Amino acid sequence: MKKIFFLISIIPMLAFGQIPVTDAAANATLGMINSQLLQTNMQIKSMGVQLTTMNQNLDRLISLLEKNNNLTSKSKEILKEELEAKKTAPDYVMKSTELITVVNLKNKILEAYRASQQSVRAFENLDKEESKEFFTYIANAVMKTTDLFKQCKTILYTRSIIQPEERLKKIDEISIKLTEIFDNLITYEKKLKQLNSTRDIRKTLIDLNKN
Repeated sequence: MKKIFFLISIIPMLAFGQIPVTDAAANATLGMINSQLLQTNMQIKSMGVQLTTMNQNLDRLISLLEKNNNLTSKSKEILKEELEAKKTAPDYVMKSTELITVVNLKNKILEAYRASQQSVRAFENLDKEESKEFFTYIANAVMKTTDLFKQCKTILYTRSIIQPEERLKKIDEISIKLTEIFDNLITYEKKLKQLNSTRDIRKTLIDLNKN
């Protein structure tokens, strides 16, 4: 009976003895949870800062892309204008010394053609074959001149993309070819003129000797 009473009396003491232990464990658990929550909050704040930074960086990137897009559009417009400009010969090409020289040479060759035709026809001491060769030569010279002048006009008015300096260079090359045609034509006419004069002198001497 005493043993039973002792057990009954000690049970409340054991129960009350466990309360502090249970509270300490709960506090420790709560402390750990609070610590984890604090860490989680700090991580969330850190992530928030990172997200804010990322958003700012994205805004900057979008702004840069928009600026770059605008610059690209402007560059395309400028390039388009430059390409269009290169499709047309500028005024300084149209009024260039090279072009004026080509026009003058073309006119001089045509004048020389007409004048030499009349002169050679007047030469009495040339045979028909010599005259025929000359007329064929000057006819070809005029054809070449016409063809070169057409090339010059094509270079001036083509819509192909050509630098002005390149146009001038090609026109100058045509000028050199026309100069050669003109010089050769004049030289050929002088040669026939000299031949005609030589034969005329010889004929005169023969006639004098006969007398």
